[in-house]
Amino acid sequence: MLNAWNTYKQALFSKMPLLRGNLNGCATLDRLVAAEQALGIRFPIELKELYLANNGDAPEAMCGVILGFHFLSLDEVVSEVRHWTELAEKHGISDESSFTSKPVGFIKRQYANAKWIPICADGGGNFLGLDLDPDANGRVGQIINFGRDEQDKEVFAYSLNAFFERLTRIVNSDQFFIGDFDGEDVIFLGVDNEDGAHLTDYLKKADSVK
Repeated sequence: MLNAWNTYKQALFSKMPLLRGNLNGCATLDRLVAAEQALGIRFPIELKELYLANNGDAPEAMCGVILGFHFLSLDEVVSEVRHWTELAEKHGISDESSFTSKPVGFIKRQYANAKWIPICADGGGNFLGLDLDPDANGRVGQIINFGRDEQDKEVFAYSLNAFFERLTRIVNSDQFFIGDFDGEDVIFLGVDNEDGAHLTDYLKKADSVK
């Protein structure tokens, strides 16, 4: 996984070098273990390698390092998992008819799940992360979308390694653009750089880079 993450960073920073300064240093092994204990979950090796390389990015930055999404620190991961698990339990919002899975049978049709581990966020309550509790046809560690506005969930890669390999292909494609928002460089995705898509929306598009 480290090779895929490093290759992605190299591709991204070659086009947007200022983002390098937004990336945090490595998490300590003690902090990683503490996060696992707080959530009662053993992180997959790929996830451990990611956080032992970099522990998230600067939350105040306009453009996050995961193609515009903010890369969550371990503290933020723990906080978000607790919040969404408590919210689902409190309001009982787990009606399967309200949610979809693509492919069918790969993702449990729920509002929240204690074993959905977010790694990046859009700032509006929506996330991409690892699914450690897939449905019958899914794979442990598949990368999915979930959160406040994500009724239609989809598998974007079957592992964290494959996810960063896909992001690297996007950065190196003609569907990656750098635009301006309030005087800061931001990432636009899609075939039209005047109408750049939100990362999750872009990944769902049939013509997105696979």
